[in-house]
Amino acid sequence: MKKLIICDVDHTLLGDEGALNEFKEIIKNCHQKIGFAVATGRTIQSAVKVLKENNVLMPDLIISSVGSEIYYNYKGDLVYSKGWDAHISNQWQRDRIVNLLNQFDFLQYQEEEVQSKFKVSYYTNDVPEQLELIKETLIKDKLKTNAIFSHGQYLDILPYRASKGKAIRYLCYRWNLAYENILVAGDSGNDLEMLKGELLGIVVANYSSELDILRGSKRIYFADRACAGGIVEGIEFYNFLNFRKEDDFD
Repeated sequence: MKKLIICDVDHTLLGDEGALNEFKEIIKNCHQKIGFAVATGRTIQSAVKVLKENNVLMPDLIISSVGSEIYYNYKGDLVYSKGWDAHISNQWQRDRIVNLLNQFDFLQYQEEEVQSKFKVSYYTNDVPEQLELIKETLIKDKLKTNAIFSHGQYLDILPYRASKGKAIRYLCYRWNLAYENILVAGDSGNDLEMLKGELLGIVVANYSSELDILRGSKRIYFADRACAGGIVEGIEFYNFLNFRKEDDFD
């Protein structure tokens, strides 16, 4: 596998059944030469369930829980990446984070089924001052974390080494994949890190405002179509199915 398409799930891959069918046909026809992966805020159990419900081909890998877990599809079985686990566990103190953030009334701890070993999730408000206060509080208490806000209401606290983007770059290093041979698509703030940089990025038309800062960035394509239609449009824009390493989209 020399090229890889990586999609967010909710509101990117899913959300438009007709467009999803277009995308599934592309993956079906090209899966021998192009890998398929998803990067999602969902837990692995939730991600697998929703993909099966929508008859989506099981990906070659799943980056779940906002990039804090990686699973490889090995002959139909999903294998947890112990290497990624060890890499991001450095200085992670989940209980201390939860206890510290209990002081903020504007944070609501999300349901237990969406929490995970390396992810603390809250509902909150789209108030920049409050988000900045959370980051400052964590830093003041010497807790190294990565705070990610998305869809105007979700806050995820991860290890400082974890995110969707950092997980992808870890895989590039492990598999010796060139950034320009990886196409990523997303719609919200938890996709920001994977869309920035040297990867080929697609922002679908139904994106949330956290991604406005990417306008004018190199290798970012803002699609006219929503959900999977935007992915299909981006594949065509980058000519990704026939993409050559020497091509330049800067």
